[in-house]
Amino acid sequence: MACESDQEKRALFFGRGNEALENKAYEQSIQLFTNAIGLDANFAQAYNNRGVAKLEFDRPHEAIQDYNHALLINPDYWDCLHNRAMAYEQIGNLEKSLWDYEKLIAHKDSVLYQSARGLIFTTQKKYDKAIAAFEKVLLKNPEDAHAMINLAIIDYYQENHRRAAATLQEILIKYPEEANAYNTLNQIYLELYEWELAYEAIQKALQLAPTNAYFLNNRGFTLLEMDSLQKAITDINQSIVLRPDNAWAFRNKGYYFFKLKDYSQALRYLNQTLEMQADLPEVYFMIGKVYESSGQIELACEAWTKSLANGDKRSNSLLLHACLEKA
Repeated sequence: MACESDQEKRALFFGRGNEALENKAYEQSIQLFTNAIGLDANFAQAYNNRGVAKLEFDRPHEAIQDYNHALLINPDYWDCLHNRAMAYEQIGNLEKSLWDYEKLIAHKDSVLYQSARGLIFTTQKKYDKAIAAFEKVLLKNPEDAHAMINLAIIDYYQENHRRAAATLQEILIKYPEEANAYNTLNQIYLELYEWELAYEAIQKALQLAPTNAYFLNNRGFTLLEMDSLQKAITDINQSIVLRPDNAWAFRNKGYYFFKLKDYSQALRYLNQTLEMQADLPEVYFMIGKVYESSGQIELACEAWTKSLANGDKRSNSLLLHACLEKA
């Protein structure tokens, strides 16, 4: 009878844990799954679901430990392996995430897993591998709009701007609800200094996703380039409220203060950006412009040297004209 009672309690805790998880009561769900595990140390599903709750509760390393436990109990627990792959990606351990996706694909070669691999390869700038992954997705589903968009994004990253823009425009004729495609078009047109087209694209993205923090930030940057400063800072501040971890928004806030000629505030936000993400594009370029505008040419040259090392080619001409000629 005692064993039957424990099984009933285990099932009760597990069921209530799932209800709490659905209701986003993550702390409560973690405790309920812990109670279930206390009654059955080999309860793989409870470990997995507790991992899901911990991941949602922003405890990814603990979530991975739970997924590891579940997979030790059941090595063929594929949903759990997928959860671990996503958790590894979240903490930036892309190699371990890829290793899990390779196992998943060996078990079942799906669009979901190939797409995930493609995105990781894109993050790693392994574009040939990313292209191969997205092409496999399109072989399985020729109408996969996300794969098409991701291939266009890679084209953009490889500086094929006009071709990437043309591809995205074609995609949007068929799939006009793809907000990310409009957002990418915004980024391309910014690179091409076509501010009106950039603004038109980001407006369409925001019509589809009005509270997307990244889209708001990108509209803010576009407005900065168009010298519409008050509207720009409204968007950038709203973006920071929605996503205070977004370093790009703090970079743009620094650029806003540069445009206002408030150089001390500009440096404060740009240096804060570097603390959040040291390799963020254009930060050192902007810092150099701030120092140049405030007459500190040596410091400007130091910043542009770092900018060039980060791959920002625009700093090259500034180094040649403002720095080397004065050396």
